[in-house]
Amino acid sequence: MLKGVLFDFNGTMFQDSRFNEEAWLAFAEKEAHKKLTRDEFDQNVHGKNNRLVLEYLFERPFTKEEAIEWGEKKEDIYRQMVQEHPAEAHLTAGLPEFLDYLKEKQVPFNIATAAGKGNVDFYFERFELGHWFDYDQVVYDNGDMKSKPAPDFYLQSAAKIGLDPSECVVFEDSVSGIKAAHNAAAKKIFAITTDGNGAMLSYLGNVAAVIDDFTDERVLALFE
Repeated sequence: MLKGVLFDFNGTMFQDSRFNEEAWLAFAEKEAHKKLTRDEFDQNVHGKNNRLVLEYLFERPFTKEEAIEWGEKKEDIYRQMVQEHPAEAHLTAGLPEFLDYLKEKQVPFNIATAAGKGNVDFYFERFELGHWFDYDQVVYDNGDMKSKPAPDFYLQSAAKIGLDPSECVVFEDSVSGIKAAHNAAAKKIFAITTDGNGAMLSYLGNVAAVIDDFTDERVLALFE
């Protein structure tokens, strides 16, 4: 029986893949003098935390402090892009209504995001996430977390709301995030499409459903 919901954020709650990709590409070219291909981005950037991406780009280990400092340079580019495109800076279609529904039904839910504190602060302010989420319960990349596909984000996110991932449905958009949810033994995993990748996500054997957004009737059916 499902008892709770765990959400990835980037590409899931906020379909910002374009901004994230463009920011990483600009950062990689400016700071690491590298032009990433589509495959390189998908394999080494999408869904990974900043420290892993930085170590890939610069081909050397990064300390926690270095990763936070350099990661913020990329995030400054990203946040500026979001602010410059207000028409696209909104929660995924159907998500506010779904969150209201979960709140009304008293279904526990939480966020497990590879984003750092600076971006989490940005999202709470811009999207008024405090209406639904307790900031202190959100699990984000504090510099010590193992990157997805390790299960840690989902193990901790579930624990913060008094549940085990085996009692939760996870909403994710990246392959590494879906693997993380699977490695955490999530009860169900719903994949959110990004840039028309629904067919690819459908081939992942651990995905219960592939959806474009939260208006899909299968979302509300989870807790009816």
